[in-house]
This record gives sequence, structure tokens and C-alpha cells, in this order.
Amino acid sequence: MDMNIQEGDSLPIVSICIPTYNRAGMVGDAIRSALAQTCRNIEVLVVDNASTDTTASVVSSFSDPRLRYVRNDRNLGLFGNFNRCIELAQGKYLHILHSDDMIPPEFTTTCVRFLEEHPDVAFTFTGVEIETGGTVTTQDYRNRTEIFPPPEGFRRILRDRSVVACPSVVGHRRIFQKYGGFSLDYPYAADLALWLPISRVEAVAFLSGTRVRYRQGPHSESHRFLFASARGYLDMVNIYLAVGEELGQEKGLFRTDLNAAVERFAGDCLYAAWTRGEGMQGVPPSFLPSVGRAALSLAEGGPVSSWCRRLVLRTMLFLLPAAYRVPGLRRLTAFLRQERKSLY
Repeated sequence: MDMNIQEGDSLPIVSICIPTYNRAGMVGDAIRSALAQTCRNIEVLVVDNASTDTTASVVSSFSDPRLRYVRNDRNLGLFGNFNRCIELAQGKYLHILHSDDMIPPEFTTTCVRFLEEHPDVAFTFTGVEIETGGTVTTQDYRNRTEIFPPPEGFRRILRDRSVVACPSVVGHRRIFQKYGGFSLDYPYAADLALWLPISRVEAVAFLSGTRVRYRQGPHSESHRFLFASARGYLDMVNIYLAVGEELGQEKGLFRTDLNAAVERFAGDCLYAAWTRGEGMQGVPPSFLPSVGRAALSLAEGGPVSSWCRRLVLRTMLFLLPAAYRVPGLRRLTAFLRQERKSLY
């Protein structure tokens, strides 16, 4: 069904922003999916982060007047370019669609209609279809549409894994501006660092019934920060530290959620060190266990079961570097190393 909600006299209701860098082979699919939306009152803004490939030629092959192309004079970094999108966007709502991802035709209509009907919701997010090679798997946070009033969304984003998929978020542009956009202090996880403060004081919503198509592989930023290097793991520890500081005297109210976050992350470090540690550039296998132990040190209090779980995790993180030296133990977990997960 066509949707033509008007924003003012001439401004688009939503800006679908596609930040890109050297993805000439993929950005065309992202643009095509954006222009195919049943919501017609849109702008599709491609912000080229000083690419050195043929990205400009790919964009120029489209003749749709709703498409706008801006090329940065210099590379601003991943999230610096996201902020450039916020700066240039004209719509009431903002969607930052990664240049290697795609959306189905009804995606924008579904999200914008919900935001129009629920003006107190800061942003919506959806499930994802994860495309890896020739395989597609689906991942939905919930099986129904649900609004999370503050600070319930904040608790869930801390406590649960992969709650908000960045390319699925559609929100009020003024909210992105109000919270200062994406922090450049976290090269990998600045999106998480933005969703947390927003959801602490604003309502957010998961929408069922549509998904973003998320393409996974060596081309992605997730791969660069989680498989080829350990920078993403350091970002997570720094974010948890910052959350604790920002909560101040209210930290006790969210102790259980923070503890769950750092305990899960310590387990992720354990898994990543065992399955990916040897393949990371310039990072010894013992580094990730150290990051996991640092994260566990942030946990405070909790029931006896939590203390026991932390003790087990801490013990395993201490023993892991030694296990790397035992070939037999490495062979026993060969099946794990074959299933390279995208999560921490």
C-alpha cells in the first residue's frame, strides 16, 4: 500500500541515509531497496566517505529525483559519517541504512506509520535477516510488536544480546540531534552507546512483521572489529564503564542489569579468544581473556548464583591462555572454531 505522509510543504517525511565507503559492489542494492519503498515521500541520501572506488558512478546510474549524493572531502570514520548523515538529513524521521544492507518495500511504511501513531516513541527497531554466503537466518528480538517505556528498554539493551540492530533503527531526527549523535570515542560500538542513554529516558519499540536484510562477511565493520582485531571488545568495556559513571547514584537501581551485561560479555570474550584469538592481527590469544577479566571486575553484588557464575568465568579466563599451549585441547574444540559467530 502506498504511503504519502507529508512533512511540511516540501520536506520528506523520512530520510533514508546510506553512509558508504568503497562499497561500489553493494551500495547499488541498498539504494535500489530504499527507492522501492511503498512510502514515497522520502529522500535517499548517500553520504560517500571519500571512497576511492567507483561508488560515485554507481550512484549516478540512478535517475530518481529523491536520491541525493554527497561526497565528503575526507574520510570521517564510520560514525563520523553517520553523524554527517544526521547533519544533512531533511526528514522528520531518520533511518541510517548500512550500504551493504537492504530493506523490503514495506519497511519504511511500517516504521513511519508506527512512529506517527505513537509520537512518544523515540525510535523503532526490527528483526534482521542475516545473510552469510548463501545462507539466510532470521533473528527477531520478540515475536510481537512491543513498546518499552523508559527505563525498560535500557534494561533490556543491557541485559539481552543483540537487542537493537543498528540498520533497523528508524527514529525522530530530533532525538538523534538531542542526544548528540554517535560518539567518536567508540569506533565499533557507538550505536550501542547512543541507544542506551536514549532508552533510559525515552520509550523505544520493537516492530514485528518486517526485517532488515543484514549482509555479513569480511566486508563488514563487525568483522573488522571483532574478527580481525580486538577493538570492538575494548569499546564494550569502555561503554560499560561510562554507563556506570553516568548512572551515578542511580547505579544501584540497575546493578542486576549491568552485572548481566558484563557477565555475558566476559563469556563472549572467552568464546572469541578460543575461536578467533589466533586469527586477530597483532593481538596475542591471551589479550581477550584479559579484557573479559577486566569486564568481570565491574560486576557488583548479586545473588550467590551470580558470584558462582563469575568465579567459573574468571577461572576459565585465567586458564584459557595455558590451554592454547595444549594441542589436544585445541583439537577437542575444532567444531567450535568452524562455527564463526558474528556476535561477541
